[in-house]
Amino acid sequence: MLLWQDCLPLGIPGQWVWLRRPVAAYPGLAAAVAIVAALGAAVLVLAVLRSHRQPTRSVAAILLAVIFIASLLGMVGLTASEPDFWAGAALGIISDTSMGYYGQALSLSGVSDAFFYHSARVASSRLPDRVRTHPPGPIIFFYLLRQWLECVPGVINWSETALAQRDISPPQFYEIARGLTEAPITRRDAALALPIAFILTILGALVVLPTYGIATIAFDRRTGLTAALLAGTVPSLLHFVPSIDGVGAALALTYLWLWMLAVRRAEVWLYILAALGATVMLLWSFGYVMLLLLAVIVAIPVWGQVYPDKLSRHLRGVAWGILVFAAVHQLLSSGLEYNILTAFPASVAVHRQILIATGRSYWLWLPMNLYDFLLFMGPALAVMSVAAIYNGLKQQRWPALPQGLVIGLLVTVAILLLSGSTRGEVGRIWVFLMPLAALPVAYYVARLSDSRFVGVAAALIGLQVCFAIVLHATLVPVYPF
Repeated sequence: MLLWQDCLPLGIPGQWVWLRRPVAAYPGLAAAVAIVAALGAAVLVLAVLRSHRQPTRSVAAILLAVIFIASLLGMVGLTASEPDFWAGAALGIISDTSMGYYGQALSLSGVSDAFFYHSARVASSRLPDRVRTHPPGPIIFFYLLRQWLECVPGVINWSETALAQRDISPPQFYEIARGLTEAPITRRDAALALPIAFILTILGALVVLPTYGIATIAFDRRTGLTAALLAGTVPSLLHFVPSIDGVGAALALTYLWLWMLAVRRAEVWLYILAALGATVMLLWSFGYVMLLLLAVIVAIPVWGQVYPDKLSRHLRGVAWGILVFAAVHQLLSSGLEYNILTAFPASVAVHRQILIATGRSYWLWLPMNLYDFLLFMGPALAVMSVAAIYNGLKQQRWPALPQGLVIGLLVTVAILLLSGSTRGEVGRIWVFLMPLAALPVAYYVARLSDSRFVGVAAALIGLQVCFAIVLHATLVPVYPF
């Protein structure tokens, strides 16, 4: 209600503020149907989980698919029913102020160009800020996605027709797009931006899969499905559509999932997979480097409790993982002239210059970042998460793996806050940490009695979705202008 009445701070004037809508965007009929369907799917999952018996793998897989579809329905339902969504989504992909990767992808002749392009021009002030401060992964993603869509002419024809039916002809769209990026945009490029926006949305909803995997490893399947439900209803994930941050969250949490599997099973091949996952994660965003620290904190309590012979298997797996990680980056350095050891500090330096140039105060954003993170995670989930973490650490009843995970999460958030590396936009770019904050809540909710479990979980999910609707009605999700 405070958000609706414009009583909550949404940034710091003159430094960074979330763009408010001039007129509230109420959900239309299509949005209402999608949201009701999503909530119905959540109720179905809760009804199946009402029994305290652990679901089988096949049942868990079916329920996880239902959760994914429910989350996707919520994301699309909130946004796609708006009159200007079709043009806004495509323009959000093209705009340098929104993402900036699409225009850079258009200038590539191959994947190798992206690595050289990033290394050679990261300090160039002519590039969009997000391109200068991020590794080349998103640019490569947009390039490959565009190349694939070029082979499906039906998609391009559908996109042009969809835009024309909404009073935006391809020539008009081209004129608009030309003012949003320095890259030369053709009619074909503009038409391809719309399906890319939908693909980003679908991939963002995949965050429920690694959330389930992490919670299942730390606790059990019932907790995993409850955590996936909560992750799929995080307001930040539902609101900021389309965005690369949902895709990044799915990649980052997949790496952590693989790492926790390796820590639990002590198998070398899982450590190698985790190393490859870390490579993909860091090629997508340097901000995810903090998950490497979280991974070490997760592993230490487990390693400290294993027998010497099993510890040696862990150490051997870590050694192989580091070797594979180093080998991959050496290949990138020697073959594609991309060295992460120089690219990372260069991007951090550029990011620091941008923050200084925009006058974002460290001390003002220190509390604001934490507030922003909790607000966009959803007040209901945020309050329960703080209570669950406090209760779990106080009672010390959790096994070593989840205890390390929660401690690692707290340390990661604290370091990110104190470092001042991000001053603004936290509600969107820290979305990869929000599903992890939901795990302690899922643990306690999943252990309630049958009737209380359904009631508390349904109420929590309902409150999250209601807040997402208010958030979407109040703020502009993607602002390319």
